[in-house]
Amino acid sequence: MAEHPPWLRFQAYVVGLPKTGSTSMATLFGNYRTGHEWQLMELLGPAMARRRGEVDDEEFLRSTGHRFVPPSLEMDSTTSHHLYADLLSRTFPHAVFFHTVRDVRSWVTSLLDMSLRKRLGRKLLGLGFSPVEIEYVASRTEGAYDVDRDDREDDRAALPPLMRSWAGHLREMAATLPPARTMRLRTRDIPRLLPEIAAHVGVPVSTLRADLSHANRAPHRFDRFAAFDGDELRAAYDVHCADLMADLFPEEHAAFVSRAPGGDGASLDWAAYVESVRAYATDAVARYGPSATR
Repeated sequence: MAEHPPWLRFQAYVVGLPKTGSTSMATLFGNYRTGHEWQLMELLGPAMARRRGEVDDEEFLRSTGHRFVPPSLEMDSTTSHHLYADLLSRTFPHAVFFHTVRDVRSWVTSLLDMSLRKRLGRKLLGLGFSPVEIEYVASRTEGAYDVDRDDREDDRAALPPLMRSWAGHLREMAATLPPARTMRLRTRDIPRLLPEIAAHVGVPVSTLRADLSHANRAPHRFDRFAAFDGDELRAAYDVHCADLMADLFPEEHAAFVSRAPGGDGASLDWAAYVESVRAYATDAVARYGPSATR
């Protein structure tokens, strides 16, 4: 394997989707040159243009300045990296990758919970979403999720496209990332697999910040898979997700396929959930200002 640059002790990239442990991975490597979401917005625009075929690899790298070449981080945990993981792999034959994954139900739930918190917080501040943010959300939801939606309108339409997006991402990463240099890591296993994580980059496990290995826990949850259960949701799971879930998350897969039709969705109150998140967002904005909406 080629050697990483001499000014780096190792070179690693987290290439999971948003809400799969990027914060945890960055804080875990807090004793090293680590970045979390460094220049995310500056990367998303060129990355989306590359995905659309409007710029080639060289143009993409030029448009990001010195963000990648020369590399300056040892642990680079940024949630746009999955969009150009193939290019990172070719450009840096010495780099290693962590593909962080969550089961489809918890990932969809966490992503939509975060989206609501951000939307309510930005409304309080009078801030909107950038065009590149809107494009990225649309790409993940097949245009089914409106970032400026009425708060009284639930987000059930986004569930099937997000399930397809989750499955497509896992299949793409399996076909793209070099197996010998990639560790696929279930987010919930991060605290348990510290020795393996350290070995993957070649550092002593004692140097990892184990006390911070599960950072960024979310405060609110709404079980959309119970509240919005139906034929379309189940079909999306069966066609796109079932085989991946059975392989990677067998316990969650068994629970999903064995649940009763309709679940306990009748007991879930969307309006009450929105109000609880609004109260949280109001407090967060009062404490932290615009940074609370990132």
